[in-house]
Amino acid sequence: MGVYSDVDKTLDIERRFDRAKMAADSVKDNLMNPIGIYDNFMREKEMLADQLVNDFATAIREKQFAVFYQPKFNVKGDEPVLVSAEALVRWKHPKLGMVSPGIFIPLFEKNGLIQELDHYVWSETAARIRDWKERLNISLPVSVNVSSIDLYDPKLIDRLLAILEKNGLSVEKLLLEITESAYTESSDQIVEKVERLRELGFKIEMDDFGSGYSSLSMLSYMPIDTLKLDMQFIRSAFGEHRDTRLLEAMIRLADSFGVTTIAEGVETAEQVSVLKHMGCDIIQGYYFSRPLPVDEFEKFITK
Repeated sequence: MGVYSDVDKTLDIERRFDRAKMAADSVKDNLMNPIGIYDNFMREKEMLADQLVNDFATAIREKQFAVFYQPKFNVKGDEPVLVSAEALVRWKHPKLGMVSPGIFIPLFEKNGLIQELDHYVWSETAARIRDWKERLNISLPVSVNVSSIDLYDPKLIDRLLAILEKNGLSVEKLLLEITESAYTESSDQIVEKVERLRELGFKIEMDDFGSGYSSLSMLSYMPIDTLKLDMQFIRSAFGEHRDTRLLEAMIRLADSFGVTTIAEGVETAEQVSVLKHMGCDIIQGYYFSRPLPVDEFEKFITK
């Protein structure tokens, strides 16, 4: 239950309800104290959200959003080989400094701005792939996030193809990451859209696998090329109550269906060694590199 004390008589009923819901959400999993009261902390959080939403259009126009890149390495051979990267958006806000994507991405997913942000990242990434090919003679595929909102967009395929055509890129250069949660909606429309993307040659990565409640049987019928094992799932497997059996089962099952596996959030040499022994194909994480701004990433891939 959430409570908002109606001290501001100028607020409309929708805003009052939103504040009460924010209070309720703050105690959603608290069985000992099931009543949340809207307070100054929540007000500050609400004011920050309002500011970020209001600043969004300017941020897009002024390119305040920067795309960072984190490398992915194939570890099947004797030495790790750089095979691709992931595009990760960061916000360099002129007044607030670096705003965490953990703050603005859920906010934009909630109010619908995520679609415009995704389009921005796709365009910036495609232009960067072209630039690396022309200037550095490096042809590196990069994965970008595709939200469930994007998947319901009837113009999605046309948008992606137009971006690739503008930059003279083939479809395999832009890898598409779709979250596990989008698949678990089990929408025929989403599955059909993903199948169509694969028919056109796009490679599909299921992101955050292991973060939700997906059944491993999904691997037998979902249209995916790559399974990205969630960072928290990896950390849990190697954590205090270490148990890597489920992790190994996922990797081996994916391999039996011809699905490539990527482990996210890998930080230690031991994790790399164990994952490689299990048959994991690709590793991404701080063991190799944190997400890097363009200039640092270029130094990384050319050294």
